[in-house]
Amino acid sequence: MSKENLFCLSDSAIENRSSQIIDIAKDLWRNPETGYREVRSSALLISALENLGFSVRKNLAITGFRADLDTGKPGPTIAIMGEYDALLIPSHPEAVNGVAHSCGHNTSAAGLIGTAIGLKAAVESGELCGKIAFIGTPAEEGIELEYRQQLIRSGKIRSISGKSQLIRERVLDDIDIAFMHHLSGKFGFNDHNGSVCKKIIFTGKSCHASAPQKGINALNAMNLALHAIALLRESYSNSDKVRFHGIVSDGGQSVNILPDRIVMDYMLRAETVEKLVEVNDRFDNAVKYSALAAECGCEIETMHYSMPLYDDLELGKELENTVKELYPDADFDFNKTFYASCTDMGDVGTVIPAVHGYVPGMTGNSHGKDYFVADWQMACIAPAKINARLAISLLIDDAEKGRRIAGRKADLMSIDEYIGIIDHISGFPGAARG
Repeated sequence: MSKENLFCLSDSAIENRSSQIIDIAKDLWRNPETGYREVRSSALLISALENLGFSVRKNLAITGFRADLDTGKPGPTIAIMGEYDALLIPSHPEAVNGVAHSCGHNTSAAGLIGTAIGLKAAVESGELCGKIAFIGTPAEEGIELEYRQQLIRSGKIRSISGKSQLIRERVLDDIDIAFMHHLSGKFGFNDHNGSVCKKIIFTGKSCHASAPQKGINALNAMNLALHAIALLRESYSNSDKVRFHGIVSDGGQSVNILPDRIVMDYMLRAETVEKLVEVNDRFDNAVKYSALAAECGCEIETMHYSMPLYDDLELGKELENTVKELYPDADFDFNKTFYASCTDMGDVGTVIPAVHGYVPGMTGNSHGKDYFVADWQMACIAPAKINARLAISLLIDDAEKGRRIAGRKADLMSIDEYIGIIDHISGFPGAARG
């Protein structure tokens, strides 16, 4: 059977169940859950895969899962990923308990199920080689840091983002190629910054503000640190990608008391692993020595959020070809803009050739109260067809294209090295310096 016939077979299988696929996305929209809390969402998706005849590994990264489809012939293992966590946005008109899918991850998850439907039909033809893993990835959004810190302290996770945690749990050890789709206003893919999140606590000695000599003002440490951070920023003034940004989340409670505890929340962003590690270490030094100069204590808790994403360009070209076959008039953004935003797909792309694709179908502003799915057919069915067709293209003809792209995994960072670097960033005991 030709590749074109396999495309038709896969497309037809998806179209025949398009109502079911869209209903999954709408169900998730009505019942949003934030990261590492997606118990109902995960169960819904797992049930859909089991009803298709898949055996599903559950409770990966708390609420993640994996189902494999083996062609029975040797070849690369491809992971197709889907996200399903929502955002805290109480102002959204359809928020449920303050939570809404104002980033469209509900459609990403539905597209994953649709992809499984299409590829199950294609694999039954006997024309493909290798294995396909359908992986549900929780907790992409870097939110609810206090909750995720609690999960880390209790030993349930060591990464605040789901894909990073899946890598830690060795769920992706056998994966050779990975890709997914995210709802957007366009077709295409783009590279992204990496980032870390920080909670900084300065401690001093409280006293009556009329007798400051009797205390140690934690605000002094914060003020010195803000100046040091500003001067450090000058070192990166020629970079349009390195960013430090933060807030004072606790600046004291009473104007007539010298505060003994000040808290700042910060996020650091950079475009390479090396730069992210460097910025992280220099930032910590600026803050710690500012506290020392002000005779204050300082605690910095660093949480790795995401590695920079550098999409595999050959895989991206195959994605473009696939989109143009389905939608000949599509304006495909072939990595024209480097985004300052972040995604934990960067962690996957650090160790595996990967691409993070976009499909249109949304309206409003991403992460905004005006965000809605404008075209459910495009948002859910397009990614299913594109994912399935891309996998077919990689695994047909003795998986020639897939083997070539998979071969570049050897040139990327090893998973052990990756874990060592993010452990160093997060300050875990015994972590090797990256």
